[in-house]
Amino acid sequence: MWRRWLLRAAALAAVPAALVLLLVAADVLRVPGELEGDDVSFEAAPLRQGGLWENLGFLPREPGARLLGTRDDLAYRRTLAIWARVPPGTEIYGPELENLRGKLQLELTETSAEDSNPRRRSHLLNLLGALSLENRSTDSVESENQLRRGIQLFRSAIEVDPGNEDAKVNLELALRNAKAVNLPGTDPDAGAAQGSLSGQGRAGSGY
Repeated sequence: MWRRWLLRAAALAAVPAALVLLLVAADVLRVPGELEGDDVSFEAAPLRQGGLWENLGFLPREPGARLLGTRDDLAYRRTLAIWARVPPGTEIYGPELENLRGKLQLELTETSAEDSNPRRRSHLLNLLGALSLENRSTDSVESENQLRRGIQLFRSAIEVDPGNEDAKVNLELALRNAKAVNLPGTDPDAGAAQGSLSGQGRAGSGY
């Protein structure tokens, strides 16, 4: 008798569990389409979009996105969305843009250290190097340190992805600046970039 009761209880418990699995499966199937749709929206109007790549799927806490392992993908996209709003050369005025530039610095630092995809990580390191040169200080010592940091970031970007032509262009430009101010310790070497310089391979445009 008790065995029959246990089987019935197990059958009843299996019904809601099966429903949960079906909902999660449907959520997983929905995520790629929403991700692609947000990508299209960003490409069409990167400065006029808000809330992209958030709340993917229809279930709370985004189980579908978590199961698909989209953490790095989403962090990369969201960082590029911030970059599009305050890239180097942008006139920073007002607290909103100042806070956004600070957030960009933080996001680039974190995502470039954590992203598991070499090409994305290299791209982020290159952008971080460009941003570090944009923030050059009026203080000569601080300015030299920032230039060194930019050079190191470009070299790291090339080490991670030797095919990153933009990082090679940026590295060459940074090294020219270093040579112009006689900055010691920045000559091309066989370090992080394996001696790579811009001009090798396909020409890039920088950034």
